[in-house]
Amino acid sequence: MERKDKNKEECWLRTKTSAAAALHGAIKYTDKKHLNLVDVMGISGHAFRINIDPKEINVAGPTAIPGGYLLRKNLCNLGFTSNLADSLTPVQPKKLEETIELIQESVDRGIPAIVFDMFIPEFGLIYGYDDDKKVFYAKDCSKDGEVTYEDFADVNGVLYTTTIGESLPHSKYEMLRMSLDTILDHAHGREWQHVLEGKYKIGLKAYDAWIDVLEKGNADPHGNAFNALVVSDAREFAMKYLHDLTIKWDGANIVERGVRKLASDALKQYAIVVDALVELRELFPFPHGGDPSKEENASIAVNLISKAKDAETEGVKCLETLHNFMKNYYAEKWVN
Repeated sequence: MERKDKNKEECWLRTKTSAAAALHGAIKYTDKKHLNLVDVMGISGHAFRINIDPKEINVAGPTAIPGGYLLRKNLCNLGFTSNLADSLTPVQPKKLEETIELIQESVDRGIPAIVFDMFIPEFGLIYGYDDDKKVFYAKDCSKDGEVTYEDFADVNGVLYTTTIGESLPHSKYEMLRMSLDTILDHAHGREWQHVLEGKYKIGLKAYDAWIDVLEKGNADPHGNAFNALVVSDAREFAMKYLHDLTIKWDGANIVERGVRKLASDALKQYAIVVDALVELRELFPFPHGGDPSKEENASIAVNLISKAKDAETEGVKCLETLHNFMKNYYAEKWVN
């Protein structure tokens, strides 16, 4: 399956969801390096996320997540234990030292540490360090370069780091079940939001918030365009993930056949979602954003978002059916 806007397989190697890109970048250095970015986007649930600011659709929405909780849950879905540092700023010297040691320990094992806001407010990786120079070597979607320990600690809110621990022997049955748990909790707004509770709308209700802001003429052009870019990109990955389930599950037994059938049902709905959201991002191209305050543009956008929400609502129902189906089967191998 090709991406709606591009025809090259290489396009499945990049995503606008920096949290998933960082997860994928880190696990490439583990025993699960066979998991590609489509797998990571789907199994983590990031392909199915939407996080909308209900006041103006600000640019922070896609990364305004409870990262400590969510990325550790993502890593569990992917088959890993993990470690977390999330001290409130200003960080006490002892906590800073322990955070730096946590990163160094991961790098020494050959696995980058997942961090946030190194160069811009996006997730990225620390892949090396020089203790004599007191610098980290880091990379995010904007830059690959050095970050001093002092600059690393100079952040607002929380000094965040997640590192990968042990690899767990999850079967694909377990990974699919946990993936669906995460996807459905998000879709129905059950996902724990911590300090972000009430500040953003998530899941299916996020589409309603997006429509409401556009109808009131309050959409920030830059933020609106960025959200259209990130969410449409994510749903393209959702469509690809579901498509791959219909192929990678080989039909050898009742579970394999069931997954193929039910994933195919969901895929039909998510293809409609993608069509609508890709048209939306073309209406509001990032970074310039178009003009969401223009009545004609807002009307078109509302119709496209409504179309996406209706299809995703039906797609979520299909995923719930798949989830209920998977609750009945726990065999690692089954000859049927």
